[in-house]
Amino acid sequence: MNIRVIGDIRTGKIQPSLTGNAIVDDALIQNFCDELKNSVNHASVPVNIIAEHFFSPAIHTDDLILMDQRISRLLPDEIRSKYCIIDVDHNDLVRGNVLKVLDILKRLNKDSQEI
Repeated sequence: MNIRVIGDIRTGKIQPSLTGNAIVDDALIQNFCDELKNSVNHASVPVNIIAEHFFSPAIHTDDLILMDQRISRLLPDEIRSKYCIIDVDHNDLVRGNVLKVLDILKRLNKDSQEI
């Protein structure tokens, strides 16, 4: 299972960022990824967590996408419907707080096992 974390986008007409500084954004997004990886590495299913800076709606993926809610609000519904996107609170992404995301992932995992 792959999880892509999107906190900024560095291509296209609109290029939202966490802080406006690419170096700082890299560090903050990587910290969030590391915190999440440390929290899920005990899962029975192997999980790859990827910091994604070049999201393009033209490229389809079945990966789970954790996206800064400030970015996901900009996406039209027809794009959102093509992906499995979980909105992440901007402040949680900046601070590396993965607790809310872990709760959502646990619920998703439980729901998928019941099906």
